[in-house]
Amino acid sequence: MTDREILPTCTSFITNKFQRSNTPELCMEIEPSRVIFLGNEVGPLITIRRAEDDCRNPCIFRWSIGCDGWGPSGFMLFQHTADGLKEVEVKREAPSPETLKLTGHEVETEEILPGQTIQRTIDYPDTFVDQLVAGERYELFWPGNEYALWAWGTLREHLDQEIGISLGLPRAIIPGGACCSITFEKQREFTSSERDGPRVEKFQRIPGTPCMSVFLEGPSTISKAEGIRITAKITYDGLTNDGYEAVHADAKPIIIHDFPFGHDNFRLQRRCPNYNPLKNLKEDPPQWETYYDEERDANRGWIMVDDPDVEVNVTDSKWFRNLQPGETFTKSFHHDLSDLHPDTVAGNTCRFQYWGGCIDWWTWGDREEHANTVVKLPCWMNACVVDPVDNDGRPEIIIPSSNSLEFIVVD
Repeated sequence: MTDREILPTCTSFITNKFQRSNTPELCMEIEPSRVIFLGNEVGPLITIRRAEDDCRNPCIFRWSIGCDGWGPSGFMLFQHTADGLKEVEVKREAPSPETLKLTGHEVETEEILPGQTIQRTIDYPDTFVDQLVAGERYELFWPGNEYALWAWGTLREHLDQEIGISLGLPRAIIPGGACCSITFEKQREFTSSERDGPRVEKFQRIPGTPCMSVFLEGPSTISKAEGIRITAKITYDGLTNDGYEAVHADAKPIIIHDFPFGHDNFRLQRRCPNYNPLKNLKEDPPQWETYYDEERDANRGWIMVDDPDVEVNVTDSKWFRNLQPGETFTKSFHHDLSDLHPDTVAGNTCRFQYWGGCIDWWTWGDREEHANTVVKLPCWMNACVVDPVDNDGRPEIIIPSSNSLEFIVVD
């Protein structure tokens, strides 16, 4: 696709010629292509980059995937048709305000130096999703926009102050032109033998986000009398590079909601006694099987779900972790034979593995910087953050599956 196909339909295209003096020089980058599954409309990663220039001063800048990404001058989506590109028309979000007082709770307002970036994962409004067709190809286009919500300085310097047009600064510009070719596909449905779903793979990490990993340690046997205790070591390794590995340069402290490290993200499995490694891998039985005790799961008890959501400070160590680059924390898991298949006998081989997950809420910084930052959890607490929704567009931290810890059942 070329700009010539889109520009006739874009009445407000902004180029870098609109850049103003005494403003940070910003640009937008989008991954060039993406396949997205309907029912899980997590869009491409966008990067807002501040150029290297003569000004070394930090600046703060606010960019919201809702107000700015899908506001009146936000992204445009075009569908490829036999007659050319057709714009997908939807109801737009409200624009960003012209002024904003910083209270310390703003996840969408970030501090950037020359050469640094802000990243967001694009989520699609329901009005867009309703019009998408599986198998069709689309073009996501950024026309460019200007922004009042920025200022020279640091977040700490502007705490409890107002930014925007009241400061008298010229509006910052993000020129247009960034584009991503998108194909929407039907969501894959798993058969009953695939109840566990696929493990999360390393290539699913998002470049530029914190890079985290899980490593399991434990004994090589599980006894009928004592069971087994396994330790999960969870490490903040650095930043994710384009090769989906960790790099330490420019890594900063983070605060994370550690919900994805509970039992539901781990699998305790047994090697099928009649597994034949010489058979086709697609034939039954599979090599490993997870035991689901339907009756026990159905009788875990009940919880109140109608009470109001609960405000929680992100410095609360019961629900959140503050990590420095390279730092590790641990979780311990104990299992006995009641967690395995009822017909498990001595000599059977089992394994324990972290299946992978994603951190729903996180932010840069430490406890001191976020002493006043609060989020909301549902009333039963042990669940994803419900406010802010989708972490205000910040990309999720994807954690791939861990090593597989195998052990043998002994008397």
